[in-house]
Amino acid sequence: MPIKTTAPLALAAATLFAAQGASAAVYSTTKVEALYGWDYEDTADAGFGIDNAEHAILTIANASGWTYGDSFFFADFTNMDQGREGEQDYGSTHAEWNLRGNIGKVIGLDLSVGPLTDVYLTGQLDIDRNASVRKTTHMAGLSADVAMPGFNFFKVYAFYRDDETAEGSSMQYTAAWNAPFRLGSADFSFEGFIDVITEEGDLEAQVLTQPQLVWHATDHLGVGMEYQHWQNKFGLEDTDESLPQAMIRWTF
Repeated sequence: MPIKTTAPLALAAATLFAAQGASAAVYSTTKVEALYGWDYEDTADAGFGIDNAEHAILTIANASGWTYGDSFFFADFTNMDQGREGEQDYGSTHAEWNLRGNIGKVIGLDLSVGPLTDVYLTGQLDIDRNASVRKTTHMAGLSADVAMPGFNFFKVYAFYRDDETAEGSSMQYTAAWNAPFRLGSADFSFEGFIDVITEEGDLEAQVLTQPQLVWHATDHLGVGMEYQHWQNKFGLEDTDESLPQAMIRWTF
């Protein structure tokens, strides 16, 4: 199916790239995670190329900040070692790249309101590749940083969403957070995200959340558990999964 293009998405992308190009780097953090989970839903019959109940996932993620905005990128590589069985390739890749431009800093105005400290123009690409699916989802909208006691960050997003394999468009509402805490002398964090996606064409409304509880053994090494809950997985009606995933992380 051909990619659908829209003027608002192109305009948002141009504005964000211009803002980032004028920025000075403030921070950059990269993490590598290995996860293992079980009891995943079978979606092969629906054309999504995944029918094995156990997943080994390698995640590479980077968060970077500039004077006028920030970016977050991650890629999940799932079951890449399992190769093919007949015509079925179980390996898959899912990647997301989010870019935000700080509107207040770009125009020189303080746009903070109550707990909202900064407001952003944001754009995002979601990329899926496996033996059955090759698609890119385009998103653009607004984001804000929310001051929450005890949180390193709490970010909210409202996106216009265009899945190139579905008719029409939808909305996606996202929150992402990181809250550190201590138990005795041990350092922990509670972090994660939740996506709420409305219907688009034949795709049902979805809810996806992946909260993590991480013990930070050192400044670089983290060990923990991620819990995934996905209602109407991939937009498939009554395809729900809830499962734990063991995790080990290296941050640098």
